[in-house]
Amino acid sequence: MKESVGYTVTLNIVIVFIVIVFAFLAATLVYFKSNKVSNIITETIEKYEGYNSYAKSEITQKLKSIGYNKKKLNSCGYISGCTLQYHGNDGYCVYLCDEIQRNNDKCEVYYYYRIKTNMLLNVPIINRLLEIPIYSNTNRLYNFEDQSACGG
Repeated sequence: MKESVGYTVTLNIVIVFIVIVFAFLAATLVYFKSNKVSNIITETIEKYEGYNSYAKSEITQKLKSIGYNKKKLNSCGYISGCTLQYHGNDGYCVYLCDEIQRNNDKCEVYYYYRIKTNMLLNVPIINRLLEIPIYSNTNRLYNFEDQSACGG
């Protein structure tokens, strides 16, 4: 009797361990894909020096090629100091952020984009178990046209 209880407990521990390992593996793969999508969007915006029609069409094409599960985001939210450039009908949000840097006599206006994608872990029975936002930033881009913030 003692051996059968020990075997059952051991088997339950092994099953729980396997479930936890596979859940962790699935979450890692989903995070990797979400981060890859965020990097694709960031690189494309930097390539075209802004979120414009060229960048949007290339982003759409690249996301289709990797099979991104585009889920419409209910709300993009608010980021301090940034304005919403694109709402997530394709599963991502793009914010335009300004930055002013003053050094002695020099005043430079930069802007950068902040991208929000969602990490979605879909489970067949529960449908959506985990949804975590992932943010990334582009490099600073120079704004040669708008120097009004510097007083000139």
